[in-house]
Amino acid sequence: MKILKKYSYTLLVLLLAVTSCEDADDNGNRIDPNNSAYDLTESNSDLSLFNEALLRTSLDATLDSQGIYTVFAPNNAAFMQFLTANGFADIATVPVDQLRTILLYHIIVSRLETDVITSGYIKTLGKDEEIESLDLFVDASSPIVLNGSATALQEDIFVDNGVVHIIDEVLALPTLTTLIDANPGFSNLSSGLSITGLDTTLSSQVGTVQAPFTVFAPDNEGFQALVDLDATDDLDTIQDILDLTNLADILLYHVLGNDRLRAGEISNGLSVNTIVGNPFIIDTSTGSIQFTDGAMTPVIISSTDVTAINGVLHTIDIVARPF
Repeated sequence: MKILKKYSYTLLVLLLAVTSCEDADDNGNRIDPNNSAYDLTESNSDLSLFNEALLRTSLDATLDSQGIYTVFAPNNAAFMQFLTANGFADIATVPVDQLRTILLYHIIVSRLETDVITSGYIKTLGKDEEIESLDLFVDASSPIVLNGSATALQEDIFVDNGVVHIIDEVLALPTLTTLIDANPGFSNLSSGLSITGLDTTLSSQVGTVQAPFTVFAPDNEGFQALVDLDATDDLDTIQDILDLTNLADILLYHVLGNDRLRAGEISNGLSVNTIVGNPFIIDTSTGSIQFTDGAMTPVIISSTDVTAINGVLHTIDIVARPF
């Protein structure tokens, strides 16, 4: 009897060991113990340079952990292009801190499959100098496009700790111009910045010109709102706004220099002195964040804290004017 009990116990242990390797959906699939996002970079030969970069920056441990991640993984051709463009001989010659920040910009702490992704700004693990999360603009096209340039070559590679999308470009850390140009909702502002050369200004790195910046950015509806505001002001189309001889001054009225003014620092009565002067006063007494521009037009800040490497962006509902 003791022998029978011994064999019965042994059989039970073996059965438990087998069933513990099955997943919870009762379909009999076995869980792959080597199916993390990091494991994918080891098994996919076209991600070998990404794998090398992860190891160099110790981010292999992050992507091998039990978190939930979305990884936009540049393929080998993308890394070769990045190395050549930046004058690096190989991954080992890229400064570790720089490489780590760049790689973190490719990682999101959530599971973003193509059937749930919507176009818009998404916070990444990359950080600016104030340790705030950098934004990435995702265009939920088919295929996905990131920051207006990087395209997904292979989407929805499912791993145990999230999902991986293989892309054709190493993402550069975004400037304000990057994040404005990538968003179709800012196409009119993008045109205005290009016409005036201010796209170059808002691409400048911290420590040059007046970077970092805070930009109060009118979206396309904000441009249309100015067109619709006054039937007698000769601004009958958006092109009329873009043709204004003082367009540069108008756009600079939307820019605060040498500061990242975040939503948490905005308070009732705060005076905001823009690059062209003509400060405006923030009013939060009505429950919204708004100010009155130099033309005595109310301006509402509708969304806040889109973060670039050289500043922050807040969306406003009309083109503001300094006078």
